[in-house]
Amino acid sequence: MIRRVLACTAAAALLLAGCGIPDESDVTVVGPGPSTGTSSGDNGRRTPIARNSTSDRIQFVANYLRAAAGEYDGALDRVKQFMAAGTRESFNPPAAPRVIRLTEKPLINSTEDRVVISYQLLGTLGKNGLLEPSTEQVEDKYELVLDEVAGDGLYVVQAPPFLLLSDTAVTEYYEERTIYFWNTDQTGLVPDVRYLLREVPKEQQPTIIVNWLIGGPAPWLQDAVEPLPDGTKLENKVPAIDKDRLQIRLSAQAVPTENSVEEMERLRMQLQWSLRSLLPEYLDLTVGHEQPRSYSGEDFYGSNPASQLLPDPERFVIYDHTVRRLSEASRPTSDFVPGIAPDDNKDVSRAALTTSSTAVFAALVTGSGKNERLRVGSAADSNQIALKEISGIPTGMGHPTWAVTPDNDAAGAVGLIIAGGRLWRFRAQGGPAQEVSSPGTAGQITAITVAPDGHRVALVVGGRLYRAVLNLSADGQALTGLQQVFSPLTSVTAVDFSGEGWLAVAGASRDDGRTSMIYTSIDGVLQSPVLPDMGNQVVTYLTSYPANPLKQRNSVGSVLYSTSNGKNAFEALSSAVQITAKDLAGPSGEPRPDVVPEAPFFLD
Repeated sequence: MIRRVLACTAAAALLLAGCGIPDESDVTVVGPGPSTGTSSGDNGRRTPIARNSTSDRIQFVANYLRAAAGEYDGALDRVKQFMAAGTRESFNPPAAPRVIRLTEKPLINSTEDRVVISYQLLGTLGKNGLLEPSTEQVEDKYELVLDEVAGDGLYVVQAPPFLLLSDTAVTEYYEERTIYFWNTDQTGLVPDVRYLLREVPKEQQPTIIVNWLIGGPAPWLQDAVEPLPDGTKLENKVPAIDKDRLQIRLSAQAVPTENSVEEMERLRMQLQWSLRSLLPEYLDLTVGHEQPRSYSGEDFYGSNPASQLLPDPERFVIYDHTVRRLSEASRPTSDFVPGIAPDDNKDVSRAALTTSSTAVFAALVTGSGKNERLRVGSAADSNQIALKEISGIPTGMGHPTWAVTPDNDAAGAVGLIIAGGRLWRFRAQGGPAQEVSSPGTAGQITAITVAPDGHRVALVVGGRLYRAVLNLSADGQALTGLQQVFSPLTSVTAVDFSGEGWLAVAGASRDDGRTSMIYTSIDGVLQSPVLPDMGNQVVTYLTSYPANPLKQRNSVGSVLYSTSNGKNAFEALSSAVQITAKDLAGPSGEPRPDVVPEAPFFLD
């Protein structure tokens, strides 16, 4: 099976059946976050935070930074409840709350009413559930001035001219949701992460999500995906599920008249994936004045490439300059390396292997220094690959990765590699490499990862984390929609996709500068620890096999990595576990203390 693949053709995508992914898989699940507070009924609505609920100034400030969370149009009124009358009258901020991460505990002087808030600006949270990252890196201080009225509690008498929302409040009050848009080739769905208020009753959620789809994709994805047709509207609110049916009525513009059968199929799959956690047995879809069409079952799964991700991926390392398989419980003795002939499996320093439903693809970096070469190729099924050299790449190559491996079209496969601080693309049939332009970046590119959809990428440039869209059109190769992602780490060194909307990231901890590895949402707001304190070792490279979204929303896969302390390979479990020669499948020969596994990778 494959990791980075686009469905082979639009027609085939419409006919794919469920992939039968097992419910069990060895993944770490990112939890739903803290409780949203006191419930006031079965609809899960929380009791509003009262201004006078605490006299503790630290808690009061925390509550103030939570007040904007909730129904979007009521955010201003909720925040104003914390303010003195004169302050309320002059407070006229932009509608979208600014999401901030506190970089230090608020500084409160017991002899003053001034509170200093040190923060990192993450972005703004829109009415469409979209967290739009800040356009520039901002780390600064805000000041609040408080006043305490005897018998009436604390008030804010001076505040920044913005609605402020802490990242912890986003975790507490919102649930990450994923909606989907068809890529521009109409061969697969691309995820778009949004935030839904946890207290929204379940029967109201389909209406919100369908309107998000109608509103279009996130700006950074616009070069990669197709919005719904102009004029698409939801006819009335989506009614509550009745007799195990979810009924959606859309305007006639939702399905173009040309190729209407295929367009209808794509629309219903897009809706089924976007509403998957809410779907009953049947989706009844009505477009215009047509008769309702009823859909059930799991045949829509295959329209999302991530649905093909395996629960137990194969793992490999470089050992003694050869590609070696790691022993797994399900395949403990096989040392077979797909596609690579024994005569070619030598003098290897880094490698990437992936498969489509019809072929296996390999990319090997061999030699060293001025003799370093990239050799690539593909072969049908389990045949051996005739490797061909890629020319025109400078020395100092990083780890290759396969970005796109279409079914039934090996010539259309595209790989990426970093060399000389720049990004290059290569083809499976060999030939010259082409540089991929990355306008808007400043500094050397040191890491790149491609999502299972083959379009979204995350990269590290000059120690900063970015997300972008990979545009591999014939007349130009570029990263577009580039946005910096503000994770809790500084000096980021490594990144890989660990789930549809999650990244595994390594870098220096803001608190003490020691190395830390975390999972973070693709917008940088949510996070979960992997290895929070790794000492002074620098993670130079990591790879994560993304979790299948059919397992559970917001789940993440396992992580393998290497550090700068020498040639090595580790697995990130509850602690760092070094991979040794004993972990190799097949014979490893006599132990050699100077030869250890390194450069780990998954069969994508």
